[in-house]
Amino acid sequence: MKTRGYPVSDFDQRAADISVDHPRVVENYRSAHEIALRVGKNEATTEELRTAMIHYRSLFEELVQVPATVESKEVA
Repeated sequence: MKTRGYPVSDFDQRAADISVDHPRVVENYRSAHEIALRVGKNEATTEELRTAMIHYRSLFEELVQVPATVESKEVA
């Protein structure tokens, strides 16, 4: 995420920034983060961990996606 220009130290700022560029996956990111916090307290189930990985994967795929270029045609 740092390579893509997102701050890595502040989750709330990072989520706000992601919501601008990738609104489709920001809720997945927030959910995955909540599960990750619960993992640190040994409160997350294996199924929740699986769900978090799926959510993180959706964000990762968005971040590494190469923007499609639109071909422009010159008018003579």
